[in-house]
Amino acid sequence: MIPLASPTLFLYGPPATGKSTCAQNLAVVLGKTAIDLDTEVERRVGMSIPEYVAKAGATAFRDAESETLRALCARRPDAVVALGGGTLLRPENRACVEACGPVVCIRTPMEVLARRVERKAGSRPFSKDAEALRKTVEERLEHYDSFPLCVTLLGDPPPQEVWPRVLAAFGRYRVAGMASPYLVEVAPGAFAELPRVLARLEPAPRHLLLVGDSNTLPLYREKVFAALGREVPCHAIPAGEAHKTLATVERIWEAMLRAGLERGDLALALGGGVVGDLTGFAAAAWLRGIRWLNLPTSLLAMVDAGVGGKTGADLPAGKNLIGAFHPPCAVLSDTETLATLPEREWRCGLAETFKHAVIGDPGLMTLLGDFAARRGDVDFLTQLVIRSVGVKIRAIQEDPFEKTGRRAALNLGHTVGHAVEAASAFTVAHGEAVAIGTVAAARIAERIGLARPGLAQTLKVGLEALGLPTEIPAGMAPATLRDYLSHDKKKAGGQVRFALPKAIGEVQTGCTVPEEVLNGILAGQRA
Repeated sequence: MIPLASPTLFLYGPPATGKSTCAQNLAVVLGKTAIDLDTEVERRVGMSIPEYVAKAGATAFRDAESETLRALCARRPDAVVALGGGTLLRPENRACVEACGPVVCIRTPMEVLARRVERKAGSRPFSKDAEALRKTVEERLEHYDSFPLCVTLLGDPPPQEVWPRVLAAFGRYRVAGMASPYLVEVAPGAFAELPRVLARLEPAPRHLLLVGDSNTLPLYREKVFAALGREVPCHAIPAGEAHKTLATVERIWEAMLRAGLERGDLALALGGGVVGDLTGFAAAAWLRGIRWLNLPTSLLAMVDAGVGGKTGADLPAGKNLIGAFHPPCAVLSDTETLATLPEREWRCGLAETFKHAVIGDPGLMTLLGDFAARRGDVDFLTQLVIRSVGVKIRAIQEDPFEKTGRRAALNLGHTVGHAVEAASAFTVAHGEAVAIGTVAAARIAERIGLARPGLAQTLKVGLEALGLPTEIPAGMAPATLRDYLSHDKKKAGGQVRFALPKAIGEVQTGCTVPEEVLNGILAGQRA
């Protein structure tokens, strides 16, 4: 298991991989220090590494490198550390690093590495030219392949495309742009991070309130208490979207009053998207705003609803018509909690994961294809969540308050989906409605010439393979759906704006749809 409590992250891989540049970029987005181990070794020996190897020999260099590494790990710095291309060949070095923090091995195509080495010929003592590099990498292939966290790059992507991939492999994100930056961490046992997260809050909260629902509190209350080292006041809300109302928010406020929550205090949300939305909204309004921390326990909440800072409640006229942008101070997604998910909740989370694949990570489709065989593998599920939530976080970072349209891509499937959900009186679950809405959006895109014919069928087949519905339920009146669409919160200038897929991996936002096209889709026309 990755040692989550360590603030130190390590980058590894062959020479010329770009580890130092990636470490610098990651340090900025994570609020850490960037450390280059080769630079630290040069400070220790008082000369450049090529000079030291020429003077003292390779063994002396490796000894100095090992000594420098042990000293660094003993400090456990809050840093992203770029390691040398052969630093972890010594078993004792690898053991030292892996006890200190997670390691991501970056793999770059050999032809790209060769070009980089040729541009700086002689700067690397063990890879002086392309041929020497090729030999070195071939000798170490099995070694590099042995690291479980690995990012394999295709071609020669620019640095700004590399660090998000590496960040996803770590399973840690730092979301900025809405208010104070906050941590998102995805891992088995992530709830154990609570003490470290709370210790960093200023001012330190004096009182806590744990809000869950009638399902999640009995299951995971004791796990949270164990992480905190004490019991705290709890409040259980009824489970289900039907209870995502102002009446429920009012009862949370009453619980906050009983728990003595003041402005410097903290509410913890333990559960799915409904618990997070309501707790966050209650926190946004209580005493004009207190902090909250999200502990999502459903796949849907981990990959979508639990991240982003949107909070709110439903009204009879439609979903999420009231709310606030009020980001949490941290999100800890403990993937061990997924073991208790009911089958229907799995499918709902898979719908949002599929949506993220369509928006910005086609490779997620491959992972989803393995879901049935690997659903009991917590490490597989962790990577599924990490990849999926990474799509959402990138959209949030680029457009925190939905001003430019980039974040609106996350609404794919939600416009028709929310109408279906509300028209069914929430008997159609959110993820099921998103699946239906995603196929409807693809059909719209085909009819207006935005997408090539066949996209909707491809998405339909993929979603049905995950056990999800893809058609508007029989008997659901188009006029009723139009009525709910008229109250959609994504309206602008009196018109509903759609996010529509152009292809897998590409979504266009802000689309208006001709009345006859929309009416046909709502009436269930497939052709």
